[in-house]
Amino acid sequence: MTASSTTASAAEVDTSFDRYARMVRRALRVPVALVSLVESDRQVFPGAVGLPAPYQSTRETPLSHSFCQYVVADRAPLVVADARLDDRVRDNLAIPDLGVVAYAGWPLTDHTGAVVGSLCAIDDRPHPWQQDELDSLADLAAACSTEIAQRRLREEAVAGQRNAEELARRSRVLLALSEQLSRTQTLGEVAAAVERVSLEQVDCLRAGLWLHHDRRPASADLPAAGPWNGDGAPPAVLRYVEPDPAGSPWTSAVRHAALAVDDTNPVGLALQDGAPLWFGTVAEQNARWPHLSTDAQVGEARMFLPLVVRGRQIGTLALVWAEARTFSDGDLATYRAMAAYAAQAVVRGRLHQERNEALVTLQSAMLPRLPQPDHLQLAARYRPSAERHQVGGDWYDAVVMPDGVTALMIGDVVGHDIAAAAVMGQLRTMLRAIAWAVDDAPSLNVARLDRAVRDLDVDAMATLVYARLERDADDRHVVRWTNAGHPPPLVVEPDGSTRWLESTPDLMLGVWPAAPRGDHRAHVAPGSTLLLYTDGLVERRGEDLLVGLARLADAAGRHVAEPVATFLDHVLTDLDAATASDDVAVLAVRFGDAC
Repeated sequence: MTASSTTASAAEVDTSFDRYARMVRRALRVPVALVSLVESDRQVFPGAVGLPAPYQSTRETPLSHSFCQYVVADRAPLVVADARLDDRVRDNLAIPDLGVVAYAGWPLTDHTGAVVGSLCAIDDRPHPWQQDELDSLADLAAACSTEIAQRRLREEAVAGQRNAEELARRSRVLLALSEQLSRTQTLGEVAAAVERVSLEQVDCLRAGLWLHHDRRPASADLPAAGPWNGDGAPPAVLRYVEPDPAGSPWTSAVRHAALAVDDTNPVGLALQDGAPLWFGTVAEQNARWPHLSTDAQVGEARMFLPLVVRGRQIGTLALVWAEARTFSDGDLATYRAMAAYAAQAVVRGRLHQERNEALVTLQSAMLPRLPQPDHLQLAARYRPSAERHQVGGDWYDAVVMPDGVTALMIGDVVGHDIAAAAVMGQLRTMLRAIAWAVDDAPSLNVARLDRAVRDLDVDAMATLVYARLERDADDRHVVRWTNAGHPPPLVVEPDGSTRWLESTPDLMLGVWPAAPRGDHRAHVAPGSTLLLYTDGLVERRGEDLLVGLARLADAAGRHVAEPVATFLDHVLTDLDAATASDDVAVLAVRFGDAC
C-alpha cells in the first residue's frame, strides 16, 4: 500500500491522521509525532505535528531521512532512546536535518495485514521510553491501522464499482456493435454500423474505416508528403470506406484521400506498427504531423486502431472526439475490442463483395449481344439489386429468324442468387434454341419451353414475355406476344403518349406445363418505342404497383425523342433503378419506317 492509495496527495494534510499525531504528542510528551507511510523511494506524512521547516509543509522526505523504513522492513516496532549511539541509525540524515534523537515507531498495517508505515514519537533529546508510553503508542497505532484498513476497503469497493460500471459499459458498446455488424453484408454497411455505434455509444464526433488496398496506386494517388520518390513500387495505401447508406460526416477531402501505410500519417502508422495510436488533443497530433491537411482536423482527441485478422493487417479504425480527453486502460480495451469486431466484419464484407462481383461478372457475361435488324434499333440494360448487391434471374434476349422476323424475350426467374442466375442461363438458352429451330407462334414456343423445363428436370419458376416483331399485309409493324405472368410491355408513341400492351397474363413457367397460353397482337407506328422490363423497375416496397407503372410511363414519354440507348439510360435514372431492391432488366426497340 502506498500513500497515494490512502490520501488524495502525498503532501496533502489529512486532518484525521493529524489528530493521531497530536494524540501521540500529548500521550508521550514529545515535540514531534508522525503518521508515516513508506513508499519505494520516499516516506510521506499524512499526519504530522512539530516537524521543522520545510518538512511540516512538504510532508515528505527521502528514505535517507527515514527511521520508519526499518519498522516496515522488520514488521516490528523500532524504539531508540538515543539514535546517535545506535549502530543501525546513527548515520541517518534525519538526525542532523530533522533533529531526531529519540525515536519510537509502531507498525501501521492495512486491510491485508501488510505493514505500510509507522505511528512514531520523536524527541530532539535522549528519551528513555517508558512501558506505559509504548503501550499508549501501540494502542493508538492499532486505531490508526483500523482507519487505514477501512479507507482502503472503501477505495477498493469504489474501484470495484467503477470496474463493474466500466465492464457493463464495455459490454453495452460491444453488444450494440455486434448486433449492428450482424446485419451487415457490404463494406459500406460495415462502415455505417461502426460509425453509428461509435457516435451513439462512445460519444465520438467522427468514426471511420480506412482499408488497405491491394492494388498499387499511381503516384498521383499518394499524399504529397509521402516518402515515395517514384522509384520502384509505390507504397501500399489506405482508402476511406464510405458508409452505406451515404451521408458520412467526414469531409470530401478525407473521403477521397489516399494515405500511405507508413509514418507520414497517424492512420498509416497505426497499421504499420500494428498498435493503437492516440492523442488527447489535435495539437498533440499536429505537432508530430504538421503537414497534414487542415480540412479534416475536426474535434480534439483521436485514436487510431489497427484492424488485424489472424495476423493480417487490413486497415485502421479512426475515432475522433469533440473534446480533449485522456484514455484509461478500460477505454483502450473497449476500443481494441471494437476494432477486432470491425476487422472480422470487414473480412466478411470483402468476401461478400468479391463473391458478388464474380456473380455480376458471370451474369454480365451471360447477357446476349443484341442484333440490329433493318428498320429496328435495339438497346438493353441490366442492373443488379442495389439492396442485396446480388445477381438474380432477370434476363433478356433477341433473335433474328431466318425469315427476318425478330423475336424478343424478357424474363424473371424466382430467386436472387447464383442458383437463379444459373437457371436464367438455362431458360434463355433453351428458349433461344426453340425460337430459332421452331419459327412458331409465341404461345406455342413458350409452351414448348414449359414442357422442356419439366422434362429436363430444371427446377425453375419464372415470368416471361415472348414477342415477335412482324409485318402485316400492309407492311405495318405488328407486335405478336404472349405473357406468362409478367408485367405488360409499354409502347411509347413518337409524340410521347403511351399505351400498355395489356392482356390477361397466362400462368408463369414451371407451375403447370399444360396451362393454356394465348397470343395477342398490336400495331405499332413507325418511330414508336416498345419497352420490355422486369418488375424491379416498377415495384417498390409498400407502394401500389400502379404507381410504379405510371411513373414508368411518364418517364418513357419524356425521353422518347432521344436515341434508344440514351432513352433507356434516362428512364433508368428517373426511376432510380440503381437503388432498386430487385434486379432490373430492360429491353427497348425503336421502330423505323416501313419499307
